[in-house]
Amino acid sequence: MIKLSIEKAVGKPLAHDITRIVPGKSKGPAFKKGYILTEDDLPVLRDMGKRSVYVFDPDRGYIHEDDAAKLLAEAFQKKWFTLEGPSEGRFNLKAQINSLLKININLLTFINQTETIICSTIHQNTVCFKGMTVAATRIIPVTIEETSFWHIVEEIRDKGPLLRLLPFSKKRVGVVVTGEEVSSGRVKDYSLDILSPKVQSLGGKIISHQICLDKEKVISKALYQMAKDGCNVIIITGGLSVDADDVTLNGIIRSGAKLVSYGSPILPGAMFAFAYMGDIPILGIPAALFYYKITVLDIFLPRAMSGDTITREDIVSLGHGGLCLNCSECRYPICPFGKGL
Repeated sequence: MIKLSIEKAVGKPLAHDITRIVPGKSKGPAFKKGYILTEDDLPVLRDMGKRSVYVFDPDRGYIHEDDAAKLLAEAFQKKWFTLEGPSEGRFNLKAQINSLLKININLLTFINQTETIICSTIHQNTVCFKGMTVAATRIIPVTIEETSFWHIVEEIRDKGPLLRLLPFSKKRVGVVVTGEEVSSGRVKDYSLDILSPKVQSLGGKIISHQICLDKEKVISKALYQMAKDGCNVIIITGGLSVDADDVTLNGIIRSGAKLVSYGSPILPGAMFAFAYMGDIPILGIPAALFYYKITVLDIFLPRAMSGDTITREDIVSLGHGGLCLNCSECRYPICPFGKGL
């Protein structure tokens, strides 16, 4: 493309959209790429503060911003996304399914360090619903030379995909409730009232529910039985503090499950325990579940139900962003809680 004064550009095709902003009213392209300027357009361009424009240069090989953005959006992902655009050189990527978003953070950093292309995303591990915009991309210049552009695209394809959607495939959930006060009937069990909506919002169903005495053997047997009965995610509540009667952690270990982590830098949820029985995630949720609307469970249940691997490092890293502010009007997940680095 070449830069010309608007007077000399008359009769030539624009190499890019020209955006017009009317403060507080509208923002959009006044002239579209490929539009051939006329003398009548000059007053409008001057009113927009334009004295020069870019027009197509047929003697150079380049890729226009719209085409480049589309090619990038296609290279960022492999399936379960739809593309929306172009609009002023930008393409949006939308989720096709209810799922958990995974982002290759190192690749995202590489992309945004190129100085010629950008990609903006929502947070890693966000629960996405069908039709939700999760990322957007465009190139910074109006056009980019083909050689450098294709080199970047190949790098992205080799290191990618940048974006993945994990469907909530682990839908059969078991719930173990511990505590003598509950098993004896002295305290009502509210676990299903709290957990069922959270599980159902991710397409799952609680297929097994058991109240246990505070005894290691009873707890371990309940966990083992739920795994045998087909539960592919297990939530166990209560009995995770340092009280003398709290034996839930010992029960998890006795079941043969591999303990990944006990204790987390997340509030509410400091006494969170996480383990795997084979490939079945076990989420040990402290009693804060019954008091706070949002807890550590809301961070890790979507990951567990999507089959995402959870490590000790994942849990530790959430000290940054792991403090719930207990806002008077909760807007989770539109808040910093659980977003991490």
